[in-house]
Amino acid sequence: MQTKNSAIAPEGGFRYTFATMSNAKFNPLEIPNYTVDEAARYLLVPASTVRYWTIGEPAAAPLTTVYSRRPLLLSFKNLVELYVLESLREIHDIGLPRIRRSVEELRIEKRSKYPLADYQLATRGRKIYLEGEENELINLTASGQHAFKAILDPFLRRVERNAQGIAERLFPFTSRQHQQNPDQAPRVVVIDPRIAFGMPVLVNSRISTAFLMSRKNGGASISKLARDYGRSEVEIEEAISLEEAKAAA
Repeated sequence: MQTKNSAIAPEGGFRYTFATMSNAKFNPLEIPNYTVDEAARYLLVPASTVRYWTIGEPAAAPLTTVYSRRPLLLSFKNLVELYVLESLREIHDIGLPRIRRSVEELRIEKRSKYPLADYQLATRGRKIYLEGEENELINLTASGQHAFKAILDPFLRRVERNAQGIAERLFPFTSRQHQQNPDQAPRVVVIDPRIAFGMPVLVNSRISTAFLMSRKNGGASISKLARDYGRSEVEIEEAISLEEAKAAA
């Protein structure tokens, strides 16, 4: 049996925590912690797309496994899977039916509810594989893409994984412009489920982007925020831009 309690997140804001009645520890990577709107904003995708991927429809199964549907809340692993899906679908123009078939086959072959978060993707020529695996995941021969590895790798490097290949930290893009030039995109903001209740924070801090936004809305200038926290104005502006971003219509 589980109970749900709200807690004050560091540097302002509220975040739900889940406590169990047993001695078993809840994996922080799988705690349902993000709303659909938050996921859409952090990943720069429409909220309708997030719902479709997480809930599915009668003729299409969900593409990630959610712990809580009422209310619909996503975990860090859900965020990572959606980030990978968006990279494959939007950035590389791979049709959703092909991705769906590959993910469904992957769930059958691997004992993981979150295969795109628990396994690293790799490329060989014009095909996508799981790191260290021989069987291809998706064949890109007919996709019309060129220099695919050079395009995909910068996106995958924004997911930091442990020695077992499991995703532990995500460095989201702070604007859509950065998606067009991922090699040059700053890594100013990080989402780490073990820091600040999994809220996006400035790298190497517990200062949430939401808190910076609230201070700006309260009248604090970018220069003052930079002085207060010992960060550059560029870093502060990038962090706040994540909060200001709106999901594509």
